[in-house]
Amino acid sequence: MEKEKKTNRKYVIIWVLIILILSVIFRFINIGSHNTEKISAKIEEYLYEKYGEGFVVDRIGLRSSRGQEFYQARIYPRSIIGTNKQWDDYYYGEASLDKKRFSLGEVADSYGEIKRNTEIEGILLQEAKEIFGERVLLKVDQRYEKKNERGNFICYLNPTYEEIKKRIADEPENHRILLELQIYIFNRINNVAEKEMRRKQIFDFVQYLKKEGLYEYLEMGVIFIDERVLAPGYKDFRRKIDRSTKVREKVDEEEVYLPPRALRKEMSELLQKEIDNMSEEGLLASMREIRKDELEDFIKYDMQYVSLVYSFGILEERYSSSITEEERKEKDNRYNSIEKIKLEQPYNFIYKY
Repeated sequence: MEKEKKTNRKYVIIWVLIILILSVIFRFINIGSHNTEKISAKIEEYLYEKYGEGFVVDRIGLRSSRGQEFYQARIYPRSIIGTNKQWDDYYYGEASLDKKRFSLGEVADSYGEIKRNTEIEGILLQEAKEIFGERVLLKVDQRYEKKNERGNFICYLNPTYEEIKKRIADEPENHRILLELQIYIFNRINNVAEKEMRRKQIFDFVQYLKKEGLYEYLEMGVIFIDERVLAPGYKDFRRKIDRSTKVREKVDEEEVYLPPRALRKEMSELLQKEIDNMSEEGLLASMREIRKDELEDFIKYDMQYVSLVYSFGILEERYSSSITEEERKEKDNRYNSIEKIKLEQPYNFIYKY
């Protein structure tokens, strides 16, 4: 019996060793003849030469597409470390590196598109602040396309915005930018006069985008967020709101499910007191801590008003089946007057009780 136990123990040890050896072999197979340090170093060198700054390269893995194997890594600039951009997916790109049997192939990356997003944001933010005030954040998602020999538009990642502007000016039929822009304004509208003022501001911004050459394929949302989200106690209340059992209510004859009225009332009043004790500098500091990947979280309950703007070009490109005859007739007159700007209030705004 004792001998049998020793034999079994021996087999267990052998199997453990086999598993360990196989895991090492598979690890070697997965990265080929290249270790992650070598892969990372090549990608870092490529990115530095291309963008003139250092990058973090991590999460390296082996991928395949159409029978071709390549390494893929997450990349982001070292300059965002220690800022609220560091954990924001908006600023993270990918790099790929062809896998060859005895060497590493060419590197490609997607950071050019992210860089162009921030380039366009920097230009638009100045004008947005001039028109809407300081309490504004932008989220830009654009796509540059160039017509190929077959007459189809193909996406390209690398050119800068200034280079693209020159190409569009020279050959507008062969180059275009599809722009999805979200403007978040952290200042609620208190009365009809303010609402009309905001409609005028949205109209003015659309005219600016037309002059800038960014209107033809534009999809834009101007979103007014209640400034109470900037209060120190907002996150605690938001957790309570998300965990609460929703109650069915009628809002403007529409049935919606909202957090309990008592909780909404308590949240509204206490956060308002906190806001009243904050300086404008404090409100702006709180706003600047918001990451881009957090902005859409405010839409569910904290959005007081929203204005949606679609150029006819973007309707044809993305929503052709929904275009009405009236829209086709008016395609050259879209947003040529303030009356064309709609500003609507959603049903699930929680600061009404």
